[in-house]
Amino acid sequence: MRLPLIFEEYNYSKASTQFPLIEPWSSDKEVEDTAWQYTIDLMKNDYDILIESFVGEHLESVQDMGKYHHNVLLALADQDYHRIGRLVEEAMGAFNQKTVAYIEEHQSQMETRNV
Repeated sequence: MRLPLIFEEYNYSKASTQFPLIEPWSSDKEVEDTAWQYTIDLMKNDYDILIESFVGEHLESVQDMGKYHHNVLLALADQDYHRIGRLVEEAMGAFNQKTVAYIEEHQSQMETRNV
């Protein structure tokens, strides 16, 4: 499967096509909503990304991923499913932050180009 856009080097043309509703003045909420929609679509269409996100592969460091695994196992041992849900939400959010960063780079490039 092709590498998702957010893992490629920034490309203005591709970003403009993928995120046509984003403008330099788009609000943080609009950026976040757009990023989540893209993230959910990726996960829906690429189960590897869903699994990677679920296991914490997109957290900032290997240490963060190890801490995540440890905390999930502790919560599982305690049968604390709400805490597991919060931990998974954080792991999914880490992937989404990559999308947010890509969109913010696109906004910056649009400002530079006076679009």
